[in-house]
Amino acid sequence: MAATTTVRVRRDRRERLTRLARARGVSTPELIGDLVDRAEDDELFALHADAYDELRDRAPAALAEIEREDGAWERSDLTSPPTDG
Repeated sequence: MAATTTVRVRRDRRERLTRLARARGVSTPELIGDLVDRAEDDELFALHADAYDELRDRAPAALAEIEREDGAWERSDLTSPPTDG
């Protein structure tokens, strides 16, 4: 088991965490871990969106090339072996 520590929270928040954890069928520490993971993901997606917007504003031709390449990957059949030609 991983080492643990105590985190002080207001009583009302602790009660909310407990209710959420019970509703999801997980422990409170597991719920907190999930919430932290989600917050980190949200931050990463926001940074990605900001970078996308900046690229769109500053280098639309480069963004168009990236989008064409992405589209080619999305249309590719990755389950088939590569062919020559």
